[in-house]
Amino acid sequence: MKDRSPTLFSRLIRKLEDKYRAPEECKLVMADKNLITMWKAQTMLIIMGVIGIICILILHKGEYLNYLPRFIYFLTYIVFGIICIVSAARLRKLNFTRSTVKMIPTYFLFVYLMAFPMYILYFENNLFNAMIVFACVTVNFPVFFDISPVIFCTAATAGSFVLMPHIINNYNMFIVMDSVIFILILYFLSFKRWGTEKDNFLHHRSEHEYKENIENELRLAQVVQQSFFKHNETIYDEWAISYYNKPMAGVSGDFLDIYSTGNNLDGIGIFDVSGHGIASGLVTMLVKNIIFQEFYNGKTDKLKSIIDRINIRYIKEKGNIENYLTGILTRFNGDKVEFINAGHSMPIYYSAKDDSANYVEDDNTAFGAIGLPDIPTNFISHTVEMSRGDELIFFTDGATEATNAQGEDFGKDRLLKSIFRNADRPLTTQVNCIVSDILTFIGDEPSKDDITIIILKKK
Repeated sequence: MKDRSPTLFSRLIRKLEDKYRAPEECKLVMADKNLITMWKAQTMLIIMGVIGIICILILHKGEYLNYLPRFIYFLTYIVFGIICIVSAARLRKLNFTRSTVKMIPTYFLFVYLMAFPMYILYFENNLFNAMIVFACVTVNFPVFFDISPVIFCTAATAGSFVLMPHIINNYNMFIVMDSVIFILILYFLSFKRWGTEKDNFLHHRSEHEYKENIENELRLAQVVQQSFFKHNETIYDEWAISYYNKPMAGVSGDFLDIYSTGNNLDGIGIFDVSGHGIASGLVTMLVKNIIFQEFYNGKTDKLKSIIDRINIRYIKEKGNIENYLTGILTRFNGDKVEFINAGHSMPIYYSAKDDSANYVEDDNTAFGAIGLPDIPTNFISHTVEMSRGDELIFFTDGATEATNAQGEDFGKDRLLKSIFRNADRPLTTQVNCIVSDILTFIGDEPSKDDITIIILKKK
């Protein structure tokens, strides 16, 4: 048996189905919009019906029987309007039903409004008024209601076939041609409105699904990152550590690392990757592994050599990724804390003996960050000797650059004062109080950067 090639008509039908067939969820959205519009339309019709009845009662005293059809005409507006409003209110409360059920009030409104031109045509023998009412109904429906072109075009065609013989008998050919063009324009409006609403729905649905996928990926990335950066609560012999890490959203571009051997603390690192979101979060996981390996492989090397190797290796392994990072890597030697600052904010040193807090002095000859292949670096080593009760506080710029509603930064001075004010508290309380000061300062303003704070205390 030979395969029959599709006919022109079947191809046209298939094309129309592909373009205008809406999924059930889309039809439900349109039906709900129609139920909302129904309240406005029916309220106007009820008002018109009430005004019409009042006019008959006032203007035609003693002649009510002669105007009984008009009285019924306006009364229909009121009765059917109330029926549609009540049914629309009930259907809006239904969450699990088909679109055809929710469209019943819309179809009912359309049918009884289309019946009025026929009533005027046959019972009042007024072709002109029938044409005007028919035009008003057919124009307004595709404009204000989402109704399937199949239903609308069928009803409009049926009404046109009823009116057309009377138009041909009473008017010239130009009026007939205008009427045909008018009907064709209505068909176009109906298909255009339906297609636009369908496309808008599919566009918003795809956007919603895309956002959901992104949010799910962010949540997954956050879980993976938090698991990857999780630190065991270890009590070290000579040192105490407390920290706070708050991502601006989902995944953090800040990260800290703690290097230890048993109960001996070997070093800590705090780093801030440029950018935000998943990209910077993935970079933190890449560079954490590099820093960890180079730190332990270079136990006998100078700290500057370790940072240089981290920089070279990160540039090589990241490929075309543009994210760079700033940070501080520290290493302990007895009471001495050696650290190298790679383009980061200098830490704050609190002296328990002097009861004073100050920023560690920077070396103006140091420059450069990690991961910028075309920019030279000169990383300088700093050493701080610490006594019992002394503290070193490391932080990322999210702490100092947090802004309030007036656009003011929390700033380094406020951070220094907060640290000094809370220095006599337990370590965990200190961190919480400093963070509380920052959050109180910014108020309801959203965070614009990740915030990380580490407090290192000599026991």
